[in-house]
Amino acid sequence: VQNGVAAGWMTALLMQSGQARAGGSGGGNDWDRQVSGASMPTSTAANKAVQDAYDAARRAYSEENFDEAIRLYGIIIDLDPDSFVWYERRGQVLVDANRFKEALESFNKAVELTPPNYKSVGLLANRGLAHEGLYQWNEALDDYNEAIDIGKSIGNKYPYILNSRGNVYSSLGRWEEARNDYLQSAAIFQESRMLSATIFAAGNAALVSAQLGDDETAVRELKAQARRGSASIDFRAAIAALEWKNGNEQQAIKTWNSACKNIRSGQLKPGGPTYDSCGDFTDATWLLKIRRWPPRMVELMQQFLEGMPLMDDEEIYSVPADASPRAKLTQSLKKSGYVAT
Repeated sequence: VQNGVAAGWMTALLMQSGQARAGGSGGGNDWDRQVSGASMPTSTAANKAVQDAYDAARRAYSEENFDEAIRLYGIIIDLDPDSFVWYERRGQVLVDANRFKEALESFNKAVELTPPNYKSVGLLANRGLAHEGLYQWNEALDDYNEAIDIGKSIGNKYPYILNSRGNVYSSLGRWEEARNDYLQSAAIFQESRMLSATIFAAGNAALVSAQLGDDETAVRELKAQARRGSASIDFRAAIAALEWKNGNEQQAIKTWNSACKNIRSGQLKPGGPTYDSCGDFTDATWLLKIRRWPPRMVELMQQFLEGMPLMDDEEIYSVPADASPRAKLTQSLKKSGYVAT
């Protein structure tokens, strides 16, 4: 993931559940975003060329051919330059392509063309993601706040936006507010019976508890989500780090080894992408900027990795005897197939 955050690890997980991205398909399902009685505008160009290009753009997006989808939306905009819809759609695809600055330009042009008394929740949420990709936390927060307020005004709840706002609060060090958003997000996902999204939002809340120094709550909540999310290493890695910090070293090692041996790939479904594997947790930058663990948890993970004794199988290690424990661990994971060599 380039530049880390906007199309990062958590967003990818929620997208797999079909709920992270406003508008869904870079040109597909609109959110309920009517405000002040205004009906949704439609394109004024109902010609075949626009429709054909739109269909092709949606196909390209579904195949994750983002460059082609962006090119096709450019053609549509040339044919129908006064419709805000196409700029918004293109912005969505640009976010997925990690082209955040261009995405902001496209979203802002869409806002210029949007009629009075009309707001797009999808645009606000996706523009918030673009701001996150550029580490513009306050601007992202403004967009998420407006989107959530619109939802309240029309009786809608947007748990994916609450989770995203929780990420921004975390980046701003506003931990109590972050935890509150994660818990609200998890509760709404649970009401909708969206298990995967519920698990990861609740897991984020648990990680924030650790940042706040409440290790007991963090471990309890992480264990609860680990039982529900049997395919994720993430929570088990966090549990191991907390167990190590709190003096339960043997249990920490058992938790870690069990995760690496029994899960190891981080693949949530056969043929799907890999989100977390044991080797990822040796990379503090990945943990902080991509996975977005709170700083204290990243530090505890590094302490655990540095202090964890080596396995008995010396054949795994082909590194100097004076190498750091982390270097030896990384080599072990590579030899065992947990990390690509």
